[in-house]
Amino acid sequence: MTTTNAERLRTYKAKMKEAGFKRLSIYVHPDLVALIRQEKKPCECGGRTLERLLLGAALKRPKHR
Repeated sequence: MTTTNAERLRTYKAKMKEAGFKRLSIYVHPDLVALIRQEKKPCECGGRTLERLLLGAALKRPKHR
């Protein structure tokens, strides 16, 4: 069975919500954007990097696929 990107994203969002994660939309200073880009690991989104930097070690997230 083939799924669309929208279906996969909807499933992932539901898993994140079920795991207690909240989605935020924020404005950040360019210096913070630069730090996030500098600290970003491969296959890590900016939000994940920020979470790791703030918490010291990010919590395990639900698998995307």
